Amino acid sequence: MSRTGRRVLEQIRSLGPVAWLRAEREPLLQGVKTTVACVIAWWIAARVLEARMPVLAPIGVLLTISATAYGTVVRGAQQVGAVAVGLAVAAGLIHLIGLNAVSLALLVGGGLVLTRLLNLPNQNVQIPITGLLVFALGAQYSLERLIDLLLGAALGVVANLLVMPPRYVESARRELAGLAGDLASLAADMGRGVRGTWGEKEAQRWLDRSRELAERLDESQDLTEQAAESARLALRKEHRHDERLDQLAEATTCLDHASQQLRAIARSLADLAAGVRGLPAGHTHQVPAALGDELVAISKAFAAFGRLQLGRGSVKDLGRLRTALREGGEHQILLAERVPETDHLELWSLHGAMLDQCAALRHELDPQNGPHQGAFPSWLIPGS
Repeated sequence: MSRTGRRVLEQIRSLGPVAWLRAEREPLLQGVKTTVACVIAWWIAARVLEARMPVLAPIGVLLTISATAYGTVVRGAQQVGAVAVGLAVAAGLIHLIGLNAVSLALLVGGGLVLTRLLNLPNQNVQIPITGLLVFALGAQYSLERLIDLLLGAALGVVANLLVMPPRYVESARRELAGLAGDLASLAADMGRGVRGTWGEKEAQRWLDRSRELAERLDESQDLTEQAAESARLALRKEHRHDERLDQLAEATTCLDHASQQLRAIARSLADLAAGVRGLPAGHTHQVPAALGDELVAISKAFAAFGRLQLGRGSVKDLGRLRTALREGGEHQILLAERVPETDHLELWSLHGAMLDQCAALRHELDPQNGPHQGAFPSWLIPGS
């Protein structure tokens, strides 16, 4: 992570130990819930049901419990359905053709085919596994297997419904803030580089970094979806949680759009330095220094946007964002005036494209007139 990204994360720590621990407790809470559910499942299977293989009940918990209550219910239903199908198929095949290599092959191959036909996740191989266990342990195992799995699935669901499901909103917001910090670092490096001496090597490095950040943004969108899922089926849910979830979703979209514009600028600079697409090689010196100044202003805007995603946000950071956007607009005017005069159509078009990309990027981050007003704390942006 870049220095700017680390500085953004330091802002989280400055929120205080309570907020920091609240953000970090989610994996620990999930582990504790899973462990307790496994122990209870084993105790019920061993002491109450007197099962021959009580360890199957905690295995059922591990197979079904997910990070969120909704995910646990879905996975539980999938596991139970898969085991039921596996039991039926195994019992039928063994009854018809007995225990031999042919029935073994049919149990495995047919189970995998059924998994695909039933549209189960690729990692769910309970149909062939259940068939093999019935093949090895006998028909009596079938009922025990189904009962233990039902017990484990039920306890997994109860654990996630009665204990407040981990709320991944804060973790996702923290990750988003770090990404905004890294985008700020990239924009600053591009800005300082353009104002100095640069070439194909530097431009390619900027482009590679922009692509890496795009991949991380895709992962961040997965975290956002997980945060949204954590709110489904929650028995206790604060209105503030919904507000933060809405802000997170909009902020993720906003940062994704803005990063695409920054990547497009990096792509244009890399093409210019390499002299591809009909562009004249060796014309990096014709890029106006005003572009570097605007990229530095955009860097400040990214950093302020990231800080606004932490905690409740602050008026000071909102002011910094607006100031950075205003500075970028002023540099945009200078940049438009200083675009080099040229009869080379491709070069003229490239400079015009970078002008538009800078303007579009600032528009994405604009808290007042931009398309993502919901990406900012509502108390700072009335009506967002």
